[in-house]
Amino acid sequence: MNNSFQEYLNFANKLADAAGITSMEYFRTSLSIDNKSDESPVTIADKNTELKIRSMIEKKYPNHGILGEEFDSINPEAEFIWVVDPIDGTRSYIAGHKDFGNLISLTQNKKPIIGIINCPAHNERWVGIKNLNSTINQKPAKSSNVTNIENAYLFTSGLYFDEPILRSAVEKINNKVRYFRYGGDCYMYGMLASGLIDIVIEDTLKVHDYMALVNVIEGAGGIITDKFGTEITADSQGSVVASANQELHSQLISLINQ
Repeated sequence: MNNSFQEYLNFANKLADAAGITSMEYFRTSLSIDNKSDESPVTIADKNTELKIRSMIEKKYPNHGILGEEFDSINPEAEFIWVVDPIDGTRSYIAGHKDFGNLISLTQNKKPIIGIINCPAHNERWVGIKNLNSTINQKPAKSSNVTNIENAYLFTSGLYFDEPILRSAVEKINNKVRYFRYGGDCYMYGMLASGLIDIVIEDTLKVHDYMALVNVIEGAGGIITDKFGTEITADSQGSVVASANQELHSQLISLINQ
């Protein structure tokens, strides 16, 4: 890892530290809730966490771009863009559920090179770096060796499948797997990277929802693509299929696209 890349990684962890502190200041407190144009909820915790991250990036790397959930993009054509979801799982956060997280990614030419899933209420942080092994709290993270759907554990958000074909395919997969559960926000992907579950399938995600996941999953030995098996980039359309290994993933993509 060269010096500039190590600097980016160190800074990404500082962003995660700050995001965790800010979001936990408001966790399980009385919050006013607004609805955005897409009816998703937003709180002062979401906004202030993103503002903190943005201020740090703008000070450290003024020429870098920023793409966040709550505010307009900055320098969207920059080579390096920080992609931020200040609180992934705002509904869980509002309810006092611990599975929310801070998602931070650095992309280069629209492809992720660093990803962090920071879950401060659990005191767990997954860090993924392109072409390197992922970690959970600075220890190796490794996806499971489950290679067939019948033995797999599946998590999915469940409610937001945009098209009948994908919804139908997920129902078929649900009927095949050993166990499935709805819900879990970004924490699902950390569990997959740690080998605790084997499959996550979601749809209608935005770039700030999925970009940080890519390096974490791949660096743990897993596979993450869209529903067609195509790599995830800033231009992806919002479907995500993540699994423990290539053999399992190939079965999933085949079933989805039958």
